[in-house]
Amino acid sequence: MTRGWLVGLHLIGVVLWMGGLMSFSRILGYHSKELPSARPRLTFIEGRLNWLVSVPGAVLTIVFGVWLAWQHGAQWFRVAAWLHYKLVLVVGVVIIHVLLTVKHAQIRRAHPSAPMSRGLYAALHGTIGLLLIAIVLLATTQPMSQQ
Repeated sequence: MTRGWLVGLHLIGVVLWMGGLMSFSRILGYHSKELPSARPRLTFIEGRLNWLVSVPGAVLTIVFGVWLAWQHGAQWFRVAAWLHYKLVLVVGVVIIHVLLTVKHAQIRRAHPSAPMSRGLYAALHGTIGLLLIAIVLLATTQPMSQQ
């Protein structure tokens, strides 16, 4: 597969993953404000958003990102310091995604009238946005690269 296709599929994955995660975290935060009667519907929407948008986006992003790095070779990977920082940030996004998925499973099992706090989801939503900005800037400017 050509580099252009790999980059394109990697970016499609990023858009799906980040868009899905941003929406997923935002809707999770709405649970605390909604009436208990609306919570099962929100839980259903969150599950669909996570498993049909965010998870496939994460898989596309990671598979095609690894494929791109593999195409560049080990020598390039060793000297691409910007990529090492980017990968640390991507691991942070993966950790947040797993945390949100676990929290969603807990909400799904809880009684609809169980109390919820909005703060965690608001903080994770903002953190995802900041990580996305940092990842995009690292990928586009590639600072610390030896050219």
